[in-house]
Amino acid sequence: MDLKHFGDSYDIVKKVLLQWLAPFGPWGVHPMFTHEVSDAEATKFSQFLGAPVLSKRVLGLDSNRDEYLAACGDCRSVFLDPDTGVRLHRRERRRASEFIFEDEVRALVRARASGLVMVFDQSLPRGGEREQAQAKLDHFARCDVAGFAYVSQACFLVLSASRQLVDEASNHVLRVSDLPEARVTHSVPSVDRRTLSGERHESPRGSSPRRGSGSERQWR
Repeated sequence: MDLKHFGDSYDIVKKVLLQWLAPFGPWGVHPMFTHEVSDAEATKFSQFLGAPVLSKRVLGLDSNRDEYLAACGDCRSVFLDPDTGVRLHRRERRRASEFIFEDEVRALVRARASGLVMVFDQSLPRGGEREQAQAKLDHFARCDVAGFAYVSQACFLVLSASRQLVDEASNHVLRVSDLPEARVTHSVPSVDRRTLSGERHESPRGSSPRRGSGSERQWR
């Protein structure tokens, strides 16, 4: 989040989505600030969104990403606001601070079995938002993470370890908002036959967390 954009139309969508999803809270916000902010600035942003800001730290290329995201703590549901969005694979280290990566999102999801993880994703190409959001949701589904996306010029992924919780959340949003159903797309449930047969499930190539600190990951 870059506060020079504070109050734009995307921020209005963030605020409204958090209001609609309030029953699935309490919510915390990790803004993933792109620059240093004062306590007063963080407080104002928190008051606007109606949820506490969990960290003011700036994510740099040499940051320990695991420690950085640990600020999410045990908050039931969290909203993440990376500068650009969600990236499924680690590449272009020089741009790493613009993104949250798939393995990091999965870790946050699995740490809150009864909660949601919502991410603002601006990385989707204009005109191809629905297809790309669907592709990301289906990728997460193959990793046993359920989700839905609010699709517009401002796209948001809403994810959980619980398919039932995701369905309840998406149905609630549609009910209280009166949005057309076309604005919401869901992941396709994935059944891994190897899991059912007792074999170890392996995540898609390139999506598994690697050992070591968050600043020691492999890059393509």
